[in-house]
Amino acid sequence: MSLDLRHPLPGNRALVVGLARSGVAAARLLQRHGLEVTACDRRPEREGGDGARALAAEGVTCVWGRDDAALLDGHEFLVWSPGIPIEHPLAVAARAAGRPLIGELELGYRASRAPFVCITGTNGKSTTTDLVGALLRTAGREVEVCGNIGRAVCEVAEQVSPTGLLVVEVSSFQLETVDRLRPSIATWLNLTPDHLDRHRTLAEYGAMKQRLFARQTEEDWAILNADDPEVMSRRTGDAAASEFSVTRAVDEGAFFEDGDLVIAHRGGHERLMRREEARLPGPHNLANMLAALATVLPLEPAADVLRRVLREYRGLEHRLEPAGEIAGVRFVNDSKATNTDSLRVALQSFPDPVVLIAGGRDKGQDFRPLASLVQKSVRHLVLIGEGAETLARAWPEVRQERAASLGAAVRAAWEAAREAPAGPGTRATVLLSPGCASFDMFKDYEDRGRRFKEEVARLAAKGVTA
Repeated sequence: MSLDLRHPLPGNRALVVGLARSGVAAARLLQRHGLEVTACDRRPEREGGDGARALAAEGVTCVWGRDDAALLDGHEFLVWSPGIPIEHPLAVAARAAGRPLIGELELGYRASRAPFVCITGTNGKSTTTDLVGALLRTAGREVEVCGNIGRAVCEVAEQVSPTGLLVVEVSSFQLETVDRLRPSIATWLNLTPDHLDRHRTLAEYGAMKQRLFARQTEEDWAILNADDPEVMSRRTGDAAASEFSVTRAVDEGAFFEDGDLVIAHRGGHERLMRREEARLPGPHNLANMLAALATVLPLEPAADVLRRVLREYRGLEHRLEPAGEIAGVRFVNDSKATNTDSLRVALQSFPDPVVLIAGGRDKGQDFRPLASLVQKSVRHLVLIGEGAETLARAWPEVRQERAASLGAAVRAAWEAAREAPAGPGTRATVLLSPGCASFDMFKDYEDRGRRFKEEVARLAAKGVTA
């Protein structure tokens, strides 16, 4: 069987580099269609997941413990994992040898028949993507939500009919290796410094995001954050323009005015609902909801559907997620906060000071601009991970301590919250919002968030009430 593609592949012999979720899905798609596939991973086989270890039985040649240039022999192109920088020696050697690199997102796009609705940005991608999927699904559309949010694009690309939709969360890492990707709708939520350990500068990071829009035509839609000058200054491509804003009216898209969520489409305006009717909390989620509304408007779902979903939608795990309460102290899991902007949003979501657990692997961010907000919003700071010293130096005026493990951090934060009770009518809050990546201590932010909830449950099970 041969692949029926929007755009042909650069050959029939593929080397898939990286055997995490996206690499496994790409290898399976290629092998299923009769290509010769080799997959490699620098990790030993024992560290690979069950899916990766099962590839050999499915006809994929797997090479463990290697990612060197000698693997190029006999292969015509590479499918590159977004988790591996494109400055890796194997990628450099491939380009020098004229071997094209494509990413799993690009491969999934070429293999799919359905239009792509893509959401990118520094923060809010997962919530907005999931909400867009919920809005469209409730409107009766065939939808698969995939990409950086969870399921790999190649896992579901061929399952969706031409009348369906693939709603895709897209990261800057995935955009390093796209070529022909052309989303029917592409949404850019925001742009703030992040991943500067990989992209080096905000300009380079922003240029990578712009790649999502590069191949759009006047038949497509580009949805932009009208409140973000970094986004607006980088508008590119020929797509029809739509915007969202929490501060002013827009001609096409969605905005917030006098406490109402308002939609504007094809010259008409409609006040959809009051902000307090929507279930998602926090000012950041107001922007996410408006972005989701602007994204789906070109597909013209009924207003009643939009209202119903926003009244019911609870949000995603690890995004300001309630994680339990012990002796009057509530715990909130915001493990998805892996950068300073996400941390800022989290702190602004609580009216009273919190006990904050922060730290992890620093990504080259500057935490000092958060100092005044942290002094105002954090009564006690518990620091974990490799970045603990960086955060301690950035916020010297805040009462703080270190913890060697997440379990120790949860216990220390709970004790600190109890020592300084909240005011009348309020509850003390322990907030996990690390502001850093998780890879120093955990598999990923999901692993960190679930471990946090386990530690809270373990503490509660000890019967600590005194």
